[in-house]
Amino acid sequence: MPVLVTLATINALFPRDTEAVGFLNPDALRARCKEVIENPEIREQAFMLTRELQQLTQQYQKAVNASLNAYLKKSAEWNSSADDLIEILEPLDIVRIQTLQDIVYARRLMREILTVEQWNEIFR
Repeated sequence: MPVLVTLATINALFPRDTEAVGFLNPDALRARCKEVIENPEIREQAFMLTRELQQLTQQYQKAVNASLNAYLKKSAEWNSSADDLIEILEPLDIVRIQTLQDIVYARRLMREILTVEQWNEIFR
């Protein structure tokens, strides 16, 4: 179930359309913000949120890689049990939940600083 929730959230927040700007494409997001947002203060806030989103996704990816490596190493041991493997993966659920909550919060902050028109132009 957590995997399905993660996939649904990621699909909603990060469009796969190559023309669309999503939260996981910081370079495109920054470029679009630079084009659309005229107010330097608001633009800088958008850039800050973009950096935060980039850091969140990088931290999450590191946690996933570390858990996966530990899981693969432990699963190759003949005497490893399902409990051993679950113990390795469980902390990742906490990281996943926190990361997604932080991403949703950053999105909310971005929504608060942008007008509807700016939002639509940036994420078209």
